Amino acid sequence: MLERSDSEPLGSPLLQELYGEGYFHGANSGFAHEGYDQVHATWRHWMDWVRTEAGAGARWLDLGCAYGFLVVEARAAGFEAIGLDASRYALDQVHRHAEPARGRVVQAHAERLPFADASFAVVSAFDLVEHVPAPELVLAEVARILRPGGLFLAATPDPMVFDREEPTHVAEHAPSWWVRELERAGFAVSLRFFQADFNCELIARRTGPAPRVSFDALAPDPVLEVAGDATLRVALRSNFSATEPDGSRIVGDGAMLYLLNAGDVPLEVAATIETADPASMCLTLDGRVVVEAEGATIEAKLLLPSGGHHLRFAVAAGWARLRSLRLDAKPSSREVLLRTLPFDLYERYALAAEVARRVAPAAKSLLDVGGTLGGDAGHLAWPGDFFPERDVVVVDGRGADVPGHRVLAGDGRLPFADRSFSIVSAQDVLEHVPPAERNRWLEEVWRVTDEILLLGNPWATPGVVEADRYLFEMIRDRYRYEHRFLAEHLSYGHPELEATARLFAERGASVTVLPSLSLAGWISMQTANALLSHPRQDQSFARANEAFNAAMGLRAAAPPVYRHLLVVDRAGRSHREVLRDLVEGSPADAASLAAALRALPERVHGGDGGEP
Repeated sequence: MLERSDSEPLGSPLLQELYGEGYFHGANSGFAHEGYDQVHATWRHWMDWVRTEAGAGARWLDLGCAYGFLVVEARAAGFEAIGLDASRYALDQVHRHAEPARGRVVQAHAERLPFADASFAVVSAFDLVEHVPAPELVLAEVARILRPGGLFLAATPDPMVFDREEPTHVAEHAPSWWVRELERAGFAVSLRFFQADFNCELIARRTGPAPRVSFDALAPDPVLEVAGDATLRVALRSNFSATEPDGSRIVGDGAMLYLLNAGDVPLEVAATIETADPASMCLTLDGRVVVEAEGATIEAKLLLPSGGHHLRFAVAAGWARLRSLRLDAKPSSREVLLRTLPFDLYERYALAAEVARRVAPAAKSLLDVGGTLGGDAGHLAWPGDFFPERDVVVVDGRGADVPGHRVLAGDGRLPFADRSFSIVSAQDVLEHVPPAERNRWLEEVWRVTDEILLLGNPWATPGVVEADRYLFEMIRDRYRYEHRFLAEHLSYGHPELEATARLFAERGASVTVLPSLSLAGWISMQTANALLSHPRQDQSFARANEAFNAAMGLRAAAPPVYRHLLVVDRAGRSHREVLRDLVEGSPADAASLAAALRALPERVHGGDGGEP
């Protein structure tokens, strides 16, 4: 399963070594040392449900069957079950530990299944797909061998939560990625988090409708109701109880609800929470407070970007009895979402998007390096929202639950061929690269650029170091911590603008330099944001930035500026004329800036009605 070449022999030494005796006794896996036969899971809880969904005696294939324990359980439940695994060691153990499965297992790769089209009613792949370098090939094969209406059952760890190092996990992906790939393969998908908050179970049907499952049962959830736009998927993740006799659930303090926007545009979600008795709750979406309220009915509005997110319940009494949780979704717009981003984030990407629109309107592929838009609590948007007409891939050292997001390996090398992307964007990344590694980093970014490189940074230009030091010291003095990103700015030093431009010019590229974001505007809004940002950060933060972004847009570029954007064209074409209004900067914008700042108090205190 680790080799993709059709010429690779089935019993490759590498694969057999990885999945030999050591693997099944914990040498290079999370299994206990006493052996897989002593600690294997059971799948008996699936049997009645699968019988109802697929029919008694249905033909069932278990991928990655190991010693054959699921095959034994399925055959005992009346299914015509067989197993498949690539590990010769595992299949050799079948006669010792799972005798009823003997003669019912085959050795093969999951990417090249030796079965006819539409020959199974059920395929399972528990804890398999993360071991395969290209799991989309497995999904395509599963789709091929399943009959219409057939079931695919899988479990895989969510890397956004899973914190154990597993050397053989070569394809851990966030839930949003699996849902996208399954839908591309022709499946209707449900998901749940079962037994552990990292254990993502995917329950899919080859041609719909998607099976209905819940947190703790293979049945519709008694308290959860999801309506409206079908791209919204919801799953109870942690700190919810099993169903009580009256059909309610206990929601504990700190409970997490997983919300997946599987579409390409943001969703506006209306949430209604009903409890048996009045309760005091604070709900936060990806770290931002969306509502603090008390009562037996609590309502909230959420603006949900694409990808996976978490709604956290803080319950003052420690717990409450949840009668129902209804979420009703409808499409919103990217512009509404993007305007709520922190102004500094919005401005750098809005400028890059405008430049790309003007200089490379036909370019389809775009790579954004370092593009996690948000912190550890969750992403606030993703770069694809700024470039909706392009095929966007993002790489970053941090993860994000978005299908197009890839975590960069520790060596910093980009996992793409030379000149793979028409446009490459890297916004506010270079100053976080140690000075001794900057030229190598620039060469790597340039290597994968086919046409245009958009390189935006605070550089070593007048006033920038002082502005960063001011904000760093303000945050340190007010909140008693050192802001990591600003600390890197100051300790690494800001890159040299002219030297960087010269590096590309010497390679025959044209370089157009655009001013971006006046120092006055940057300092004023960063001060406001520092005052608004706190552990219980609420919608006032988003409203303040929305007001500034709407009022200023790309006009806050009167010199001196905090950031410059380098537009680097590999073909050497001049873009100065088409970018003239951006190159020359805007007229003095003190009046506009003052008006935007005067509008903040009303926005911060909800004068606009507090809509998301």
